[in-house]
Amino acid sequence: MTSAKKGLKIIAYRGVKQPLVKAAVVDVLATVQHYLSTDKVTLKLRGNASKAAMHIIFLIDSSGSMVKDQQIAYIKGLIQDTIAHYKGKRILYAAVALSNDDAQLLSSFTVDTEQLMQTVTLLKSGGKTNMKAGFAIVHQLMRSDAHLYIFTDGKINVGTFEDTVSYYNAYLKQVKSATVIDNDSGFIQLGLSQKLATAIGAKYNHINR
Repeated sequence: MTSAKKGLKIIAYRGVKQPLVKAAVVDVLATVQHYLSTDKVTLKLRGNASKAAMHIIFLIDSSGSMVKDQQIAYIKGLIQDTIAHYKGKRILYAAVALSNDDAQLLSSFTVDTEQLMQTVTLLKSGGKTNMKAGFAIVHQLMRSDAHLYIFTDGKINVGTFEDTVSYYNAYLKQVKSATVIDNDSGFIQLGLSQKLATAIGAKYNHINR
């Protein structure tokens, strides 16, 4: 027997090899996805840490229809909470907004989360949804390892649904992952966000508020 501390005995076994166990690390992407989908933080674990920085693009529908039931206000808060929670992680964020029948770049990829959050907070709502214009800006930001989160009620009323889907399939299929997040809490839900997600091959999540 080997003595470690007075009164504590540790039995040392010879010839027995203990299996090596890899330390689990937090999978930031899976945790972010879970948070954005459920508005709850649950740490997701994976076996190996990635040294590469993660690239996340927020495509935010701030058109007039998103003002209903304070959907856009909720989305802003969710994005801000997510950024704040993962501050200090190796994540670069970019943001694009849909408003006033067009799209605008709120921020290219940045680690300056304070500035990004301020920009999202000041985002104005109104106009129609031009999803294709938003996809065009996302295309300019495109990286093969980018993860795209689309916050929308799916009510595309500038251009056609078919043209929007065709543009995505032609230029944005190389994204690492795409998720459509719908937080429409109205009594009548048309399922347009889910239709968009299916058409572009993205994941779909509905947040119940």
